[in-house]
Amino acid sequence: MTQLLVFREHIQKFYQKYAFFLDALFRGILGFIVFASINRTIGYNPTLNNLYAELVMAVVSIFMPGGVLLFTAAVFVTVHIFYVSKMLALVVAVIFAIFYFGYAKFLPKHAYIMFAIPIAVPLHLAYGIPVFLGLTMTPVAVIPIVCGVGIYYLLQAVTSVVSTSTDTSINLYHVVLQQFSSDREMYVMIAIFSVVAVLVYIIRNREWDYSFELAIIAGTVSNMILFLIVNYLLDISINTVRFLVGTVVSAVIVWIIQFMRLALNYAGVENLQFEDEEYYYYVRAVPKMNVAAPSKRIKRINARHFSEHMPELDKTEESKETEEQQM
Repeated sequence: MTQLLVFREHIQKFYQKYAFFLDALFRGILGFIVFASINRTIGYNPTLNNLYAELVMAVVSIFMPGGVLLFTAAVFVTVHIFYVSKMLALVVAVIFAIFYFGYAKFLPKHAYIMFAIPIAVPLHLAYGIPVFLGLTMTPVAVIPIVCGVGIYYLLQAVTSVVSTSTDTSINLYHVVLQQFSSDREMYVMIAIFSVVAVLVYIIRNREWDYSFELAIIAGTVSNMILFLIVNYLLDISINTVRFLVGTVVSAVIVWIIQFMRLALNYAGVENLQFEDEEYYYYVRAVPKMNVAAPSKRIKRINARHFSEHMPELDKTEESKETEEQQM
C-alpha cells in the first residue's frame, strides 16, 4: 500500500506541474476519440470520414471546453446524416439542440458524460460510469445518463435504418424515430444506470468505514443482478461473458480512479463533539492518506579526507561498525 501511495503522490505532483499541457493533451485525445468514433459509426460523408479530418478536429478540440466540443460533435454527426437524408438530418439536429440548449449549455462539464457513454457502450465499459457518477456527483447525474444513453441509441437507430432501408424520401426520419422510441434496451439501460448511480451515492454518504469501496462493490453487484434479471425476463440480447468481464473491468477502473482521487485512512478516524450557542455538533473526521514522495539525496565523500581518517587498528569492533554505518 505504501508503494501505491508513493506512486499516487508522484502522479499528483507531475499533474500539478504540467496541468495546463496535460489538460490540453487530454482534450485533444478525447476529441480524436469522439470524431473517430463518429466516423466509425455513421461515416456517410466521405469528405469527413478520413484520418486527416479526425486529426484536424482533434487539434481544434484542444481549444474547446466540454460544451463547445459536444456542440461541434453534434454538428459533425448532422453533416454526416445530411449526406444521406436532409429531413433526417433536420430531425436529429433538433434532438441534439434540445440536449444541448436544454441542459449541456448550462452544465458544460456534464458534456463529458454524454461523450463517455456512447464511446464506452460498444467497448462494454459503460457499466462503471453510473458507479463513478454516484461516487463523485449527486443524483442529478441521472440527467446526463439519460442524455448519453439516448444519444447512443439514436445513432444506433440511424445506422440501422439507413443500412437496411432503401427509402430516401421523407419517411426515413419517421422510421428512425419509431425505432428509437420503441427500443426496450434503451429504457432498461437508463433505468438500471439511474438506480445504480443513486444507490452508490446513498452508500458512499453513509458514516461507515470504507464507504466508498463498499459503494463500488454494491454498485457493481447490483448492476450485474439487475441486467441479468431484466435479460431473463425481457429476453434482451446481452452477451453474458462480455457483460460480466466488462463490468468487472469497469469496477477496477473506477476503483483506481477513486484511489487516485481520494484515499482515506480509516484507522485514524476521530469522533468529535462540540457546541456553540445554538447547536451541539457530532463530527466524524476521516484523515486522508498522504505519503511524502522520497527525494534523492547525494552525499559527496572527499577521497583525501577519507584516506587521512582511515580506521585505526586499535578501534573496537563496536566503533568500526558504527563508522561503517555512517560512511
